[in-house]
Amino acid sequence: MTEIYRINDKIFRKIFKNPVNARDFLKRVLPQEIKKRLDFESINIDPTAFVSDEFKDGYSDIVVKAEMKSKTGGKIPTDIYFILEHKTEGKVKVFIQILKYMCFIWEQDINENKAPRVIIPIIFYHGEKNWNVPGSFIDLFDLDDEVKEFLLNFRYVLFDTNPWDFRDESNKELKENVYVFTAMALMKAAYTNDRKTVREIFKFWHEKGFREDKGMMLFFLVYIFHTQGINRDQLIKMLDESKIDGGEIMQTLAQQMKEEFREEFMQTMAPELEKKGMEKKAKETAKELIKRGVDMDIIEGATGISRKELEKMASKVQ
Repeated sequence: MTEIYRINDKIFRKIFKNPVNARDFLKRVLPQEIKKRLDFESINIDPTAFVSDEFKDGYSDIVVKAEMKSKTGGKIPTDIYFILEHKTEGKVKVFIQILKYMCFIWEQDINENKAPRVIIPIIFYHGEKNWNVPGSFIDLFDLDDEVKEFLLNFRYVLFDTNPWDFRDESNKELKENVYVFTAMALMKAAYTNDRKTVREIFKFWHEKGFREDKGMMLFFLVYIFHTQGINRDQLIKMLDESKIDGGEIMQTLAQQMKEEFREEFMQTMAPELEKKGMEKKAKETAKELIKRGVDMDIIEGATGISRKELEKMASKVQ
């Protein structure tokens, strides 16, 4: 999985593994026919991930557990199978992943002498290209309708960040959940270097008093740093313009990012350094981080190279 996919996977899980956030998102994206039958108060999150091993590099998933009203007024256990999708190339794969989940869960139900539960697939598409995957499984088959009647079929609910306009009035209710609205807007802007959106989000934070939640603010700022290529001074300026104390926030952010870089560095890059030569690889890494505008404190903590040497490297890179 590439770096941008890992970053988006992290924000996806951080936000939507919270039952309140999942509920508010589902209220926005589910079709009316499902919303009026779904008991939103019954929502909770299954902690288990169900993505098949062969698809782990392409998808992330979250399972929302809930109940749906039956025809007779009873309640039917319902799984909302929620997939984060980054690409459009795997038209068949996304359907197969959903089918694998359905078969696994229904087999469990049957083995426990339970009626098969309702399963509603949702695809949260977050990619650079337009979504061009058929909306129904049966549309993968180039057959006449008379034959299709005999084939397995299901549809998924799609939320595509590309056409979604976070400025539209239809998002008024969604804006009451600052976490979900912020995550969706920033994920939409992740591939576009869209600083206008970042400024609007900062203004939105100020209006909602979000600056009081320092932990989540820092989480989102790390995401912005990784996806937008905005350096420390630019972030401080943009925060200050939104009446948020950028200097204070950035001191904490720098420390947090230093720790995250160090952890990721040790997990993913340190083994490689052992093989290729610690000093040489550390310098290569430092040069790349300098090019990306990463704060010197963070680079120093991640690579172990002294501040003085980093400044010399920066002068040559620039």
